[in-house]
Amino acid sequence: MPLKFLKTMRSIKCCTKTFLTLLFILNIYQSFAQYNGKPQYQIETHRAGTYLGTFNIELFPLIAPLHTRNFDSLVSVQFFDSTAFHRVVPGFVIQGGDPNSINGPISTWGQGQPWQPTVNAEFNVVRHERGRLGAARDTDTNSANSQFYICVAPALFLDGQYTVYGQVTNGIAIVDTIVSEPRDANDVPLQKIEMFVTYTGIDSTVPAPPTLSVPVDNATGITNTQSFQWSSVAGAVMYTVEFSSDSLFTSIAFSGNAGITSKTFLQIQGSQTYWWRVKANNGGKESAYSIPFKFNSATAAANLIYPADSSTGISTNPVFVWNTAQGATDYTLQVSKGSVFSTGNIIYNTDSIVDTTQQVFGLNANFRYYWRVRSATNGSQGFYSLKYTFLTDTTTGIQMLTNNGVVLQKIYPNPAQNILNIKIDSHTNSTSLMLITDASGKIVLEKSVILNKGKNEFSTNIKNLLAGTYNIIITNKNFEVRDQFLKR
Repeated sequence: MPLKFLKTMRSIKCCTKTFLTLLFILNIYQSFAQYNGKPQYQIETHRAGTYLGTFNIELFPLIAPLHTRNFDSLVSVQFFDSTAFHRVVPGFVIQGGDPNSINGPISTWGQGQPWQPTVNAEFNVVRHERGRLGAARDTDTNSANSQFYICVAPALFLDGQYTVYGQVTNGIAIVDTIVSEPRDANDVPLQKIEMFVTYTGIDSTVPAPPTLSVPVDNATGITNTQSFQWSSVAGAVMYTVEFSSDSLFTSIAFSGNAGITSKTFLQIQGSQTYWWRVKANNGGKESAYSIPFKFNSATAAANLIYPADSSTGISTNPVFVWNTAQGATDYTLQVSKGSVFSTGNIIYNTDSIVDTTQQVFGLNANFRYYWRVRSATNGSQGFYSLKYTFLTDTTTGIQMLTNNGVVLQKIYPNPAQNILNIKIDSHTNSTSLMLITDASGKIVLEKSVILNKGKNEFSTNIKNLLAGTYNIIITNKNFEVRDQFLKR
């Protein structure tokens, strides 16, 4: 289901009274009031004019202040009263708040009005869990106005793409009743379900501070792949994590927000001492910070020297060179056929190198490789270096090869335009890597292929390649076969 489904806009002549329009515009753009917690509202619903039920919501001014203020301003002028929940999708959401649904044709419900002020996106880490309330919009991320949706089930694929700014606090069974209403092919309920929204007060509850758990206090050897974890806090919808180089947090090295109780931080540098702490946010109040923990990061990454990044004409028996990393006692050198250092791509992986040079023999000519180095201290693995790429010396022509019982029998048609077919014989079952490189050796297509024992035939789409000469390589740790084709 496309993400732009939540709201579509169409220029429709304004049919709402001018004085109401001016009132809520003024309310939206008036100076922000400081909420002392989470504003709460009661939503009373009627089905075909008969009372259906009531549920309650609260908003998150500390997380999405613009959307909270917009909603609050609309409630203050009774904007939502008699608008409908015009869209119900079981297992997903209910959606409402369009002024067209008060007395406009059903065909216009959900399309909004051009005179409605819009609210800029406030994307955040709060998850689209069951009961969460978010802002509907069209393809313009800053096009939200009065329409909102409520999740009846987790919709985590919306995370970070739509603004979550509230949640249901009571009466979720009424939301379930609404989403289960009989509906037409456009998910519009067959009987109109109106809403009447009333402000009920403020929840000023302050959440408790979290307790840190992983990594433990005074941990060592921490890398930027470490998952930092802490306890769940009742009512919290977001957590803020801070890192400092001093125990008093006089300066913050970096920080980040999380919608769950764990997060990794790529900003961690090697050979450093850090303190970290977490505070909880329930949407209206923040907790005190947790008791901080201390850790020492793993050995810093080495700086690569030779072959230089994007260099060409490199020997097929190159000597790799890198700088000494602070605190490192040894290194691991990896050379890969693909930009991703996966098991199928890595053709050289040697650890316990005590020097900062290492020669590798037997690389293929006219081929692009990737390399990196990982530092270590007395067996404790440190950080990986940056990833560099290089192109080996060229040779004239590329012939079909037989390697370890694998034969690339044929590629056709050649020249090819949209689809390239490959016939290959294999002596065993294997998962291999197929690479297509241009004349410079740059990888332009990379994908995994399954080879079965015996004859294999498969196709790949080359429609998006530019016209020219290309190399095709099928390889894994045990073999490599290659050929050349012309794309027209």
